[in-house]
Amino acid sequence: MKNNTITTYHLSESHEGDERFRLRHMPEAFAKEGLRNEQLHAHTFYTIIWFQEGCGNHYVDFDAYPVLPGRVFFLSPGQLHCFDSRHDQKGYILEFSNDFLQDEMSSESLFLKYDVFNAFDTLPYRDMCPRGTEALQRITDAIEREQEQADAFAHHDSLTMLVRLFLINVQRCGSVDNHRAALTFTSPKHRLFVRFRQTLERNFAHIHTVQEYARQLGVTAKTLTTCTMDCARETPLALINDRLILEARRLLRYTDQTSKEVAFRLGFDDPSYFVKFFKRETGLLPLDFREGKQVQS
Repeated sequence: MKNNTITTYHLSESHEGDERFRLRHMPEAFAKEGLRNEQLHAHTFYTIIWFQEGCGNHYVDFDAYPVLPGRVFFLSPGQLHCFDSRHDQKGYILEFSNDFLQDEMSSESLFLKYDVFNAFDTLPYRDMCPRGTEALQRITDAIEREQEQADAFAHHDSLTMLVRLFLINVQRCGSVDNHRAALTFTSPKHRLFVRFRQTLERNFAHIHTVQEYARQLGVTAKTLTTCTMDCARETPLALINDRLILEARRLLRYTDQTSKEVAFRLGFDDPSYFVKFFKRETGLLPLDFREGKQVQS
């Protein structure tokens, strides 16, 4: 028996104009479909939520994070989130489709898309310093002006460059208090780690071995292990398992799929092995997790 049915929102809903991008203001945006929903829900697009004023909690997947001025959240397609009952925060929401920022354009593009986004192994936000906040405000003002002239020459290219500039400034000035060193583009090891994140996000449902990820990345398993231990303090196998468990938890809690169906969807040929895997990683059987039971201390 499922606990909830997950609602999924699309960028084209309640939106006119370019279906690949939109900028909205808080608190006005909370009156629109997809934000005032206080139940966990998913989007099919990327979302940046920049809080400038207010408090409360923002729930991402299965954790709650405080809303603080200057905190910028980054949500990837399929990630679950919602807000508490407070809807008076001020700030901006930027939303764009998967093909709005192409991660194959350059190494820098890949780093922008798979460091702050698609980074399930770290916290889903960055805290901006005053200098960074001023820069983001100038860029957001420019985005807002550009959004109002959809017929202008190279409108989409201009929006893309402005959003890239927004993310570049987050990379330069944003911080996250998770006791981990920030990734830097100049480090070959950090660039490899971001490529691993990208490859894992695309393949977690059917590739489960460190050796295969290392082969796809063109490195040895030992090199990949050294990289992930340096960047995330985790082995690549632990990160692969963490990504599988996150998706399994989403599917078990918010869909009608049986444990067997979830197992097959995540690439497990033997459903009984999936049950053992889930129990080993979470301390609960899949059905116990679905029913909301807690791990016994």
